[in-house]
Amino acid sequence: MDMLLAMKVAAEIAHRGSFTAAGRALGLSPPSVSRIVSELEADLGVRLFNRSTRHVALTEEGQAFFQRGEAILEEIDALREVTRAQHRVPSGQITLSSSVAFGNELLPPAIAGFLARHPEVQVQLGVSNRTVDLIQEHVDIAFRIGVGGLPDSTLKAVRVLDYRLIFVASPGYLSAHGYPADLEELKGRPVVKLFTGSWGHVHTLQTPDGPVEYRLPDAFGVDAFRAQLGAVLAGHGLSLMHDYVAAPEIAAGRLVHVLPGFQTVPQSVFAVYAHRHLMATRIRVFLDFILEWFKGRNTPLGGPAVAEDSR
Repeated sequence: MDMLLAMKVAAEIAHRGSFTAAGRALGLSPPSVSRIVSELEADLGVRLFNRSTRHVALTEEGQAFFQRGEAILEEIDALREVTRAQHRVPSGQITLSSSVAFGNELLPPAIAGFLARHPEVQVQLGVSNRTVDLIQEHVDIAFRIGVGGLPDSTLKAVRVLDYRLIFVASPGYLSAHGYPADLEELKGRPVVKLFTGSWGHVHTLQTPDGPVEYRLPDAFGVDAFRAQLGAVLAGHGLSLMHDYVAAPEIAAGRLVHVLPGFQTVPQSVFAVYAHRHLMATRIRVFLDFILEWFKGRNTPLGGPAVAEDSR
């Protein structure tokens, strides 16, 4: 039995949920696929798939075999690519996940710049504040706000960008309500609060008198940064906003940075990826490009990354 072929067949069936579709993808007939799976199950002494006339599903043993087998297949593909292609043009698909604000505001121009340099690569970007499982969901790189101790020892992270949340308001708002001098003067004023679940209601602010826990009022809350930006630009309230979202609006004169002595403690965006002995060329090149793209664009916060870049 060709174990490598059998692992590829099992992986295709797991991905596609069909013996027929797996055979079509690999150029094998349905009887060949069935025979290979039967031989593999006999060799392992376990059933990998539960099959009916309409459905195919992994057994518990099949799920364990699939996860380990897919990792091995990825290592083999990476080994082949590295061996063949030290100077070859990167190609293939990169799957990314990102938090909403960073994924909508800063990643697209960087991805466009990368694709202009490497047209043989395709990029798929999913934008969500949900923490994805890189292995289960086949994500190559996830851009996360902080990592706080990676839950999986197979994951590595490298810091991409530092940022703060800063107070901003529109010129019209300030004409109507005046410039606040401190947090006390925010009481009773219209404020637009950005929140996601439990995040965003209370922030630790750096102030001239030291750190302060500041609770934003509940009068006008939104759970999307574009809604926050639109409300603030329309003059509906002052707001705490990601500095990289506010920066172009401040430069254009549509927003004003207020209370500059009151802003959140530093936070960081990290690129998180599954650590492997060998990394596919396209992923390595993309990660290097992203780090170079954002180099020098960080706000001057300093401080070490909390996870080692062990590519």
